[in-house]
Amino acid sequence: MKPWSSKTTRGNNRLGHVAWKAAALALAWWLAALPVFASIQEEPAREIAVQSVTVAPPSGLLPVGERLKFHGRWLGIPVGRGSIEVKELVQFHGRPAYYVEAEGFTNSALSVFYPVHDTIRSYLDAETLQPLQFEKHQREGRYRADEVVTFDYDRLVATYHSELNGTTKEVPIPSDVQDIVSSFYWLRTRLADPSRPITLPLYSDEKVYRTTFEPVRPLLLELRRHGVIPSLLIEPKAVFKGIFVKRGRMLVYVSADKRRLPLLVKLFTPWGLVTGIIDRTCL
Repeated sequence: MKPWSSKTTRGNNRLGHVAWKAAALALAWWLAALPVFASIQEEPAREIAVQSVTVAPPSGLLPVGERLKFHGRWLGIPVGRGSIEVKELVQFHGRPAYYVEAEGFTNSALSVFYPVHDTIRSYLDAETLQPLQFEKHQREGRYRADEVVTFDYDRLVATYHSELNGTTKEVPIPSDVQDIVSSFYWLRTRLADPSRPITLPLYSDEKVYRTTFEPVRPLLLELRRHGVIPSLLIEPKAVFKGIFVKRGRMLVYVSADKRRLPLLVKLFTPWGLVTGIIDRTCL
């Protein structure tokens, strides 16, 4: 299948948004380093072409206690780290829910120029994996944001509230809406046929965007110090504010086993290639 690419819609110019929201299951994904050193960095990944790979059915379960860690690079230079963890199964307003927490932050070198420390907390309905509440706490340079979004499926509205300035806004949502955290786990646990495109309505920054995850090809992915892993390459066909940049494309490599681990994310931006690579301890 021919990879899709196109000029994307206008996004957020904050590089903290660019680096770490992707990925969610993102992650991650920044502002500055010295590009002259990029040429001496060893290539962290290599594709090995194959006709097909064995694709296991997804687990269908959210792995409580799973913590995935990622390393962020810009032009091959280490710039930060991120993680996402299914912390526990809780009761949220009388409903069983998974409590998920994600973090992204710059390393000590980049923090001198542009410190980033973002935290996301999300509660996902244990049955549908749809979001019940989403919290975003951003510290990016001088920028600050503390936001809470609650999802009401009876009224079909998402209520956005800023804890910094006290503003509140209601956004109409479809009954099958996802957010950036819930979609990450929905795709990992429910994507039974990875050869077919999947389209999801995603809430992000007070809007809902329909985003298609388009399969590109199966392959063997060789990650430096990780080994060779049967994988699937997927490309999102739509972009939305706070996740992707206004020009470029994103490629996501996931493992072909039942875990559907996000192994590698490549984000092609006007400022160069940004990558997020899973930590080898998570494999």
